[in-house]
Amino acid sequence: MIQNSFLLATIFYLLGFCASIAKKKHLTGILLLSGLVTNACSITMRYFQTLPMMPLYQAPFFLPFCLGLFAFAMVSRDRAGKTETLFIMAILSCIAALFPKDHYLPFLQFKTVLAHLFFIFGIIGRTFFLLSGILAYLVIRQRKSPFTYGVSLKDVRQFVIWGYVLFTMSIFSGAIWSYLGWGTPVVWDDPGIVTAMSTWLYYSLYLHLHLIAFGNVKNRPYFALFGAVWVTIFNWLPDMGRFMLPMIFIK
Repeated sequence: MIQNSFLLATIFYLLGFCASIAKKKHLTGILLLSGLVTNACSITMRYFQTLPMMPLYQAPFFLPFCLGLFAFAMVSRDRAGKTETLFIMAILSCIAALFPKDHYLPFLQFKTVLAHLFFIFGIIGRTFFLLSGILAYLVIRQRKSPFTYGVSLKDVRQFVIWGYVLFTMSIFSGAIWSYLGWGTPVVWDDPGIVTAMSTWLYYSLYLHLHLIAFGNVKNRPYFALFGAVWVTIFNWLPDMGRFMLPMIFIK
């Protein structure tokens, strides 16, 4: 049920993206909402099935849901970036469905609510970083075309700030959780911690670009776009597992 419901959500997301390209707003909203409901069922069952363990390596199944919430708001308000967000969400869902990592990696047991905050805030923070990259792409695009998407660099910065705040809360929650469980706030031999800290440092530098001449207004969208690529490669791809067809096809 967990895998099949996520696969169904992926199909809804793909159809929603196609409907968005065809400019069928109401159909896009219906398909996207259907995908969100089935995705919510999947991640809820996935989360509670692992109790009292933590589903730390299953973030790729949760990230499309967070992106979908923003995409649904964009579709409802007919905001720029809805089609691009739907495209990214559909691609991430397809990869997560075909490269699941939850089949063979162990989970960590939690003893405090900080473990949940570390997991959830980290996912939402990464969602904001990806959205800032999508908006940065639109800013770059509208500079080179006669069309305007109604997106400004201020919108990009706001998404980066929210992502930075939530990602910082995730790191601090994880540090306290680690200290309570293992007696040290940072386990440096964990590659997930190292990549998370490098991402936090990158966006710390991004928020201070106005202090250096190299970070002028014209270049900042490229830094935000690069940050989204960075998050995808170093904070999302490591959670990918080996290729595996969904169980519905195997049966």
